[in-house]
Amino acid sequence: MYLLCFVLCGCGGGEIIPSRPLPALAVRVDWLGHESFSFQSSLGTKVITNPFESSATGMSFPSHLRPDIVLVSNERPEANNVNAFENAPTVFRGAVGIGSNSATGIRFRGIPTDEETHPGDVAEVNLVFVWEMDGVRFCFAGNLKNVLSAPEVLQVGTVDVLFLPVGTPRELSDLERQAIVRQLHPRVIVPMGRRGAISQWVTGIARLHQLSGPSVIFSPNNLPLESTVLIFGSPGN
Repeated sequence: MYLLCFVLCGCGGGEIIPSRPLPALAVRVDWLGHESFSFQSSLGTKVITNPFESSATGMSFPSHLRPDIVLVSNERPEANNVNAFENAPTVFRGAVGIGSNSATGIRFRGIPTDEETHPGDVAEVNLVFVWEMDGVRFCFAGNLKNVLSAPEVLQVGTVDVLFLPVGTPRELSDLERQAIVRQLHPRVIVPMGRRGAISQWVTGIARLHQLSGPSVIFSPNNLPLESTVLIFGSPGN
């Protein structure tokens, strides 16, 4: 586990400081593979995004997980394996995930996108999820395929950490990704998807930080002043 501490130095880069006493408000984020991440608050509340079928991604989804909340952005096998858990978490997906919802003291907003381009096709409708844990505001863009509309940007609001898809079935172009970053002004951008697509996308990006492992700690006081791309190390599952 690492505490992410961005320091002001010549090019705005950062450094990783080994584990030490954590801030009172801190969220641990673990990359589980593909677009699946685990978010654990200082109180122990755990949120997992897009649990995947191992056969759909070529990666092994970890076992023995007991999240409190699961967020499913789309109904594809690489995102909707809600039977992977040992417990019965609250699941926000599809129509149930749209709008404002609360669970375990956390308020989530699910914003549907791509409805007009794929009318009636539930699998193609994407939910962008926004929520706050321990003072850090997360935006999980799921399988977003287009630049956000003005009303969608207003619904998303302020973003500290943006999880942005790379290498989706209908990829966003680099210009579209840049436009989304300009729309939301995130402090940290986490590209998600297949490793090869991520490596290709980050080529030439100046503000880039590579983690040696799959875990990081975010707190309101350790976020960079300028948008920085963060790459997770490979999951250990």
